[in-house]
Amino acid sequence: MGGFEAKRCRVTVDSLTVEVEGVTVLRDVGFEVDGGLTAFIGPNGAGKTTLLRVLAGILGHRGVVRVCGLDVRSARRISSYVPSFLQVDPYARVEDVIVAYLQGVSNPRSPEDVLESFGLARLRGRRFNSLSGGEHKLVLIAGALARNPSILLLDEPFSHLDLANQAKLARLLKAVSENLTVIAAVHEPFFASLADRVGILNSGRLIAFGSPGEVLRKNVLEEVYGVELEEVSLGSKTLVLPSL
Repeated sequence: MGGFEAKRCRVTVDSLTVEVEGVTVLRDVGFEVDGGLTAFIGPNGAGKTTLLRVLAGILGHRGVVRVCGLDVRSARRISSYVPSFLQVDPYARVEDVIVAYLQGVSNPRSPEDVLESFGLARLRGRRFNSLSGGEHKLVLIAGALARNPSILLLDEPFSHLDLANQAKLARLLKAVSENLTVIAAVHEPFFASLADRVGILNSGRLIAFGSPGEVLRKNVLEEVYGVELEEVSLGSKTLVLPSL
């Protein structure tokens, strides 16, 4: 995958609180990043998707949220958001999804060129809803990066991908995060360990934020997930896995 140019930007979140249908989903969340790859983990329902939707300018909120010095709605033109799944018109083709991502972009690339440069030319002409879950995710990420955003927001980017595509995407995210800000919601501590910074959300609160070595601790994750874990050494990394 390749063929994009972008620049990183600072994201500042302070006292962020979000209520959805009378339920407080995020409470008093605060952090700051300036480029690089940031991963948020936590149990289902912890608020990870809600946080991404706020940063994408989709959800209302209380508190301060600034993206590249702009409020989140103004920043939508320089951001790209990839949801965990996107249901589209049943007749929409892959190229239509790419075109939708490129709306509002000056001098947009052709969808054929985007697919070719991201190694997805084989999907040309296919109906989007006929793709596998992994192909679906790769097309969305290709479209998002083709916008040349300053901030890339990814919800469960590794879900549905086979091992080869997980490795390819991990290398891609490490590479692009040198030039833009990438914030992702992930489930596996292993993928979080690849990030520059990690935040743990639990019951709508940000309970830890820092480097993977500081945050991905056995005792912290056992308390958050309520399961017994064990530490496994892999090269220079120490991974935390369920104890079976």
